[in-house]
Amino acid sequence: MLLRARHVKASTFIGAGQLSLVAGLVLERFAHPGADFWQGFVAGLTGVLIGLSLVLNLRGLTLARQERKTGG
Repeated sequence: MLLRARHVKASTFIGAGQLSLVAGLVLERFAHPGADFWQGFVAGLTGVLIGLSLVLNLRGLTLARQERKTGG
């Protein structure tokens, strides 16, 4: 609801999505905790970051399409 109240550019969503993807991949690659709980936590956080990346990138693409149609 807050994002509808003001105009947000598609490039903002796509940039945030790319940042989230990079953070998720770096976390998966370089974080190797010892305890079982922390391994599960890192795996879950990686999944959340990659999922968030998908959502943000898709929203950015739909906004870009709307901007292209309306000329805005």
